[in-house]
Amino acid sequence: MTAKIIPYLTFENAKEAMDYYVATFGAEIISRHPLSEAQATSLGLEIDDLATTTAQGELTIAGQKVLCADALMTAPQASALVSILLDFDGDEGAAKAFFDRLAAAEDLRVTIPFGPHQFSGQLGQVVDRYGITWLIAGD
Repeated sequence: MTAKIIPYLTFENAKEAMDYYVATFGAEIISRHPLSEAQATSLGLEIDDLATTTAQGELTIAGQKVLCADALMTAPQASALVSILLDFDGDEGAAKAFFDRLAAAEDLRVTIPFGPHQFSGQLGQVVDRYGITWLIAGD
């Protein structure tokens, strides 16, 4: 038996987060579905403009699928327990260019500069405005 691991991120405002990933990471939005009135009612939510909500969104970052949604029941919490690794599979130039794009963003923090790494050829690490840790690798 095999399964795929797909990052599924929750945000206070996933629509805003998706726009951030487009602008900062060069992501491509595949789809975004707002909550329906029935979904909001079943969750006991009173929302003035359902068009601003996200029941589920899909985007690609460096060709990889990422799903997201609004955190509807509690405020989302950033965690250092999980990181997302984008491995450019041997393309050091593409990995470095992607990392440099991220490092230039004002609302991102570089925690490991891009360079030689004992386990991954070239690697760098950033934390985005939502507290998500991204490892960028190019072997």
